[in-house]
Amino acid sequence: MRCATGAVATTTSDASGAWSATITDQTFPCLVTVSGGSVPAGQGLYSLALDATHLNVTPLTGLVLASALDAAPSAINASSLSSSVSTALAQGLAKVNAILTASGYRPTNGNPLTGPFQANAGDEHDDLISTLMRSLADENIGYDALLTSIATAGNGSVPIPLTHVYKAAELTQAAMPQLNNASIAVSNGVLSMVLGGSGAASNVGAYVGPGTGNKAILQLPGLNGVKLSTFKDMTLDVKGESNYYNGSGLPNLYTYVNFVVDLQCTGQPLAAGTTIDQARAQRRIVIFDPFYKFIQRDNSISATDFFSAKFDFGTGGWRASAGTSLGSGVFVPNLQPQGYNGSETLQTFDFQTYPNACIVDGTSADGGLYRDTTDPQCVTSGGLTGNMPASCGKAHSGALVVLGGSTILTVSDWKVKKVRFNGTNVRNFVFQ
Repeated sequence: MRCATGAVATTTSDASGAWSATITDQTFPCLVTVSGGSVPAGQGLYSLALDATHLNVTPLTGLVLASALDAAPSAINASSLSSSVSTALAQGLAKVNAILTASGYRPTNGNPLTGPFQANAGDEHDDLISTLMRSLADENIGYDALLTSIATAGNGSVPIPLTHVYKAAELTQAAMPQLNNASIAVSNGVLSMVLGGSGAASNVGAYVGPGTGNKAILQLPGLNGVKLSTFKDMTLDVKGESNYYNGSGLPNLYTYVNFVVDLQCTGQPLAAGTTIDQARAQRRIVIFDPFYKFIQRDNSISATDFFSAKFDFGTGGWRASAGTSLGSGVFVPNLQPQGYNGSETLQTFDFQTYPNACIVDGTSADGGLYRDTTDPQCVTSGGLTGNMPASCGKAHSGALVVLGGSTILTVSDWKVKKVRFNGTNVRNFVFQ
């Protein structure tokens, strides 16, 4: 503890991280640094005590301190601090919470410096810290580098990577609905996307459309409201069976990505009574199809080794669902009857007309997604017509990794080890 005045005070935390220190002639505020023990060599954790009460020293408190004083905590001179620093700490906490929120985190409700804290899973502070440190490690960003970025940001934002770890409970049938004879499961950090069955037709009425095929779906949470214009690139670490293309004209079998894009990004759910046709005009499906680039042309995806299929707006393989034009070079099937060849990109997406177009969670009314069969009016023996309620389509995340399709009956098993979405900040999706 280095205080505004007085000698330096030292102490050692116990096995649970609890600590206390005795001070005599020191004057608050006091800069508190923790090092050694389980803290990585050469790294410190920082906090600031305004008085002799409970104080936490964690990676979160260091971020608040760096933001409050616009300086890396290791460079702060305690003797220059005054009692008015409490105001700066409150402002620093607000800025850090705003930065975390913008990057997709859920900041804690209490004050990370002085609020209750237990270094155990389930504690909101501990869970946030664990996610933060895991996310930094996944992008090879050091904690000290983040401190420096926060300290020099002023009132600007700092993009922080965020890793979403799928656990078994999240991959249940209820949380991640699969269609017909399909399933997903995790083993040893790898997701299996499986299409089952033996070629027999599956249940009619699983999809909004008329299909009876199988489709395994991984929903990517946390991208609701992300503007399409901020998309930089995306990477799928995948491997798949060699029968993904048999040359017979049948649908190709491989993983692909769907984005549900609200062209106006109103932030509002679909209005009551919205029809399927109306929903499809407001929320278009934008698809990246890896076949042209990574299978047909480069032949880089195999059944034996994971391959990182990285794509951006300029990579061939983009298309959109039917509707109005989304740009001169964006493939829309009803506008380009000559057909899709896989070389199309999103480089000419019409951001002038749709500057706020964003990924959106909710009901898309996509014919190839699952139907809400709890509503009797949505239960039919065939595809739903455009004048049916859009609510007949179940709500889902606005970003999906998909294997299979509404006409595919082939048995298949593809593996996904990691999904990386690079936009305003990096979102990694991994499995446990």
